[in-house]
Amino acid sequence: MNILFIGLHPPHIGGIATHTYNLKVSLESLGHNVHVLTYNHKGSNSEDVHMVNTWSHFRGISFIKNAQATAKSLIEKHDIDIIHSHYMMPPGYVGSKLSKKYGIPHVVTAHGSDINFLYMERVGRFLINRALHNTNGVICVSKALEKKVSYITDVPTYYIPNGVDTSRFSPSDDKKEHIIYVGSLTEQKKVSDIIDALRGTDEKLVIVGDGPQRPRLKWLASHRNVNTSFVGYSSDVPSLLNKAKALVLPSQEEGFGLTILEAMASGVPAIGRNTSALREIIDYGENGLLFSDVDELTRQLHAVTTDDALRKKLIKNGLKTASKFTWRCVANRTEAAYNKIINKI
Repeated sequence: MNILFIGLHPPHIGGIATHTYNLKVSLESLGHNVHVLTYNHKGSNSEDVHMVNTWSHFRGISFIKNAQATAKSLIEKHDIDIIHSHYMMPPGYVGSKLSKKYGIPHVVTAHGSDINFLYMERVGRFLINRALHNTNGVICVSKALEKKVSYITDVPTYYIPNGVDTSRFSPSDDKKEHIIYVGSLTEQKKVSDIIDALRGTDEKLVIVGDGPQRPRLKWLASHRNVNTSFVGYSSDVPSLLNKAKALVLPSQEEGFGLTILEAMASGVPAIGRNTSALREIIDYGENGLLFSDVDELTRQLHAVTTDDALRKKLIKNGLKTASKFTWRCVANRTEAAYNKIINKI
């Protein structure tokens, strides 16, 4: 099968880029050919990763405008069987336009913030609804997300969770030195709650990622007197996790929560906000912990750093959980969805 991915992919960084890379590799191991259409980045195009010229201040608009021209030669040269967009907008919108123009089946993966936040905005809702008019299937990375998608469209949905690369994320005997957060620094991620929870403790906080909230979080950490290291985006997340006492994911809403799985695979206790998507991964008190407010998070951080029995239990069961989310399994389920979609056209 010849597949065209649309969306973020390395050399870009972040959760979606990681997802598309691992899914691409796993689908290719099943014998498929995967080409990627992504945003431009420093460096030249590789043989199967093709970059669209975009403008730094209007990346989404310019991607919509320029992607179709780049895709034309790919579709014609490689006889694409299915288009798979990653994120509803703009990749999903671009994929839907290409699907309509060339008569190729189109599936889009909803990754979370596209439905949880972008769909709440007028422009985002308009473009996502337009994209769904020329979409044959929506892959949802959590059951909670699938439920939301089913409210806004009659397009068939497929629940296929994220995977974790256990060849990169695995336990180590490194000395445990800090509490860690991995992700973007945006308002909805609520990273400030971790800083507030560590106020008055001697714990060090390592924040991996970047975003518009970084200046405010630096100010808050200084005024709360919390020892905080901002490392920005890093290609060395596995080693940073291996030195962690616990990972905290405080987002007010998550599509899936991949960093929770990465922590579990690394033998690191995972603590997440009590949201519907994270409840699909975390069995409270068994393989991780869930909190609802800062005070509860403070107590849980104290527990996982002082209670050896609890810590060992969370690590043991977390490793079992992570082993169930392999990329090979994700690829098999994605392949099955492709076949269903193609056979219905």
